[in-house]
Amino acid sequence: MATHPISIDSAGGEYMEAVLVVAWAAKPGDPVKAGDLIVTVETAKAATEIEADRDGWLADIFFTEGQEAPVGAVLGTIADEKPAVGQAAPVATIAAADPLAAANASSFVRQSGARAIASPLARRLAAAAGLDLSTVAGSGPRGRIKKRDIDAALAARSDAPGGILTAQAACPASLAAAPATARQTVPTLLIHGFGADRSVWRQVVPLLEPGIATISLDLPGHGAEAARPAKDIEEIAFTLSDRLEAMGVQDAHLVGHSLGGAAALALARFGRLTVRSVTLFAPGGLGPEINAGFIGGLARATSVQALERWLAVMVGDPAALPAGYAQAALRQIDRTGNRGALAAMAETLFPDGTQGFDLTTALAELGVPTRLVWGKLDRVIPAAHAARAPAFAAVHLLDGIGHVPQIEAPALTARLIAETVRSCG
Repeated sequence: MATHPISIDSAGGEYMEAVLVVAWAAKPGDPVKAGDLIVTVETAKAATEIEADRDGWLADIFFTEGQEAPVGAVLGTIADEKPAVGQAAPVATIAAADPLAAANASSFVRQSGARAIASPLARRLAAAAGLDLSTVAGSGPRGRIKKRDIDAALAARSDAPGGILTAQAACPASLAAAPATARQTVPTLLIHGFGADRSVWRQVVPLLEPGIATISLDLPGHGAEAARPAKDIEEIAFTLSDRLEAMGVQDAHLVGHSLGGAAALALARFGRLTVRSVTLFAPGGLGPEINAGFIGGLARATSVQALERWLAVMVGDPAALPAGYAQAALRQIDRTGNRGALAAMAETLFPDGTQGFDLTTALAELGVPTRLVWGKLDRVIPAAHAARAPAFAAVHLLDGIGHVPQIEAPALTARLIAETVRSCG
């Protein structure tokens, strides 16, 4: 039974990391038609209705009402065929893909019927301190509760016997009290490659094992970050680190593709994030060679026909690209207006058609489970770069696959990610 993801890439053009699931208009097993309202989510500014993009049946719900989901996460799935009796997953037993929502689900129960709007970091800190969010006044848009509001609320009660002085002081005790669930709350960060955005992982996320939580972030100059390009790999790592810190993410499993693989290595080298494992798909930074024509073609293409020709270069078999992929990609570039940002980043990251950064040392210095995956038919970054992997890293060379295993072989991609995460014990 084929399934298709339900997700949201942005909320009315608003930049944010998460949305709150307000209400599902159907339950698993119900029929839906293209254009039907299927789920309503809420941002700090407005409610957004997500419609079904096809006829089918609602198969899964991964985020229940009252849970926060990262923008770009898969909220649920639509199946082409009606699920058999008992086949549709019960809502209450689906594992949330958002580590912060899973860790803080109990906070909604304590709100005495009032749903507080809070940032993921605020929810995490409040849960760690045992603070009822319904008692906190939010200073953000529409009363959204932010970290500073949690700090103020905890400071106000610090005079009481046994009061907690700071939210940060509560976090270590909370984690130590529940070691059995600590592994489940460590997210897997998915970082896309040049010219793509976080939606490139959509086929992979639903195939990951239950308990593997994911966060997908857009690189600077891409997707929702189109207005904020970066000039070098260090700036990319710094920006990602800042965003993760703002989300309250202190440690993570890193998964990166192409430029995203280089970003993962630079992020690990940066040192502000505790890295649990690293899985890299055709990563940049392991050699000077790169297909400059492909990079330039992606950045310059203004027609579907031109973009189709360049996209075909990145796969072993052009049939692996979904129907209408080039048209959708071009529409996304036009919508975000990041063609200029991509061209500028291409010039600084790949001067004279060369990878302008070397991350072989960063790879060699990793002290965690590490896996490199390359398609043997990669025409963007040579598979020969895999030979530069250190002896401790697992290396997989895939027959018949080009530069994008997450599109060409999503099930295998999910399996390899899961195996790396599991290897941490």
